[in-house]
Amino acid sequence: MKIVYVGDNRNRDNFGCRATSTALSQIISKNHTIVGRIYGHYTNGDVKDIIFNKHFSEKTYKKLIALKHWSFIRECLILWFRLCGMRSRFSLPSYDFISYDWDKSINNLKKCIVANPVLKECDLEQYDFEALVVNGEGSFIFSQTPWREALVETMLMYWALKLGKKVYFMNAMFSAGSGEPINMKTIDSVKEVLESVDYLGVREYRSLEFAKKYFPNANIHLYPDALFSWYETVNDNFTVENGKYFIGYSGAFDETYTDYCFDKKYVCVSGSSSRRMGIDREKTIDCYCDLICEIKKRCDLEIYIVIPCSGDDFLKTVAQRTQTKIIPVDTPILAAAKILSQAECYITGRYHPAILASLGGTPCVFMGSNSHKNSSLQEILEYEKITSYNEIPEHEDVVRMVDDCLEFIKKGSSLRNKIKNKASELSELAIGMKDELR
Repeated sequence: MKIVYVGDNRNRDNFGCRATSTALSQIISKNHTIVGRIYGHYTNGDVKDIIFNKHFSEKTYKKLIALKHWSFIRECLILWFRLCGMRSRFSLPSYDFISYDWDKSINNLKKCIVANPVLKECDLEQYDFEALVVNGEGSFIFSQTPWREALVETMLMYWALKLGKKVYFMNAMFSAGSGEPINMKTIDSVKEVLESVDYLGVREYRSLEFAKKYFPNANIHLYPDALFSWYETVNDNFTVENGKYFIGYSGAFDETYTDYCFDKKYVCVSGSSSRRMGIDREKTIDCYCDLICEIKKRCDLEIYIVIPCSGDDFLKTVAQRTQTKIIPVDTPILAAAKILSQAECYITGRYHPAILASLGGTPCVFMGSNSHKNSSLQEILEYEKITSYNEIPEHEDVVRMVDDCLEFIKKGSSLRNKIKNKASELSELAIGMKDELR
C-alpha cells in the first residue's frame, strides 16, 4: 500500500519521539511505501508560528501575504494573536485551527495553509495514498487540559476516512492525566473516529483496558511498543566507548573528549515527563541534586545525567551544581541508546529511554510520569515489583531509589539477562505489527 505516516516525530527534541517514530516507520516500510509524512512539530503542542484567525477567509490570507512587508506583519500578527488568546502548552487557543469540530478544523486548516506553508504537509488531499498510519505514541492522554496532538491526529483520521482511505492507529497509549480527573469531553469527541478506523493498536495492558472501556466497538489489538523492534539494532557488535565521536554539540565540553568513558561501569539518571516538573523549578533542581549526591555517596560508579527531552533542561543546572557529566538531548539517537543500554542501572521517569535501556538489559528505577506508562512498562517487562517513585523526590524517596538501584546492580548479569531476554521476546512481537497492515 501507499501510506501517509502521521506523527513522525523525528524532528522533536526528545529521544523517545525520535526513536519510536523511526522504529514504527521501519516496520511500516517492510512491506509498504510511505508516500507522505506529517511530522510532529505542527501536530503537537507548538502553534507559536502559525497564523490563524477564525474571522479570516482564504482571500484575506492571500491579501496579507501579498503585502510588501509581510514577514514583519506576520511576526506582529503572531504576537497579537498570542496576546489575545489564552493558552498553555496543550490548550486550544483562539488562534489555532483545531477544535472539537473536525469538519470545521479541516476547513480552517485548508484556508490558512496559504499563509502557513509549514502546514502544507497536513493537507491529505495532495497525496496519492491508500492508507493513513498514525503513530499514537503517547499523544492520547485525556487530561483536563486537552492534548492538542490528540485532536489534530483525530482530525486527520476523520479526514482520511471521509476520503475513503484505510486508517491504522498504531503504537498507541490511552490514559487519563496523572492525578487528574478524566476529560470526558475529549473522549466523547474522539470516540466515533476511533471506533471507525480499520485498526486500533495499543502498546500495553493498561491502554488495552482503557480502550475496551471507552471505545468498545473499536477493532482493538495489543502489540508492544514499536521501539522494542530495535533489539537487534541496539545489540549489534558496535559499542560506544567514549564521548568524543558521539556527544552532540551542546555537550561538547573539553572533558567530553577525555573523561567520558563508557567502558567503565556507570549509572544514568534522567527526569520525568510529568507536568509537575516545571511548577517549582528550584525545588525540582534541589531534589535532583539530592538524588545525584546520594548516588555518589553510596555508589562507587561514574554517573551520567541523561537529558532525553528539552523538558529535562533543568538537569543542566543539576549537573553544574553536582559536577556531573551530561548526555545531552542532541546526542545521536543510536549512540544514546547504546549508552543507556550499557548502564548498570537507569533512574528515570522517561518511558522510551527506559525501553532503550531495557534492550540491553539495563534495569530501571522508575519515577512517575504524565500517565500510567512507566507502571505499564514494568508490567510488560515482567518486573517483580512495580514501583513509581515521586518524580520530584523528597529525601526519603531518594534513599529508597538508591536502595533499589544498588540492589539491581548487585543482582548483576542474572537480572540483566532476564530483562534482555524479555525485551527480545517483545521485539519479535512488535515487528509483527507489519502483518496488520493489509
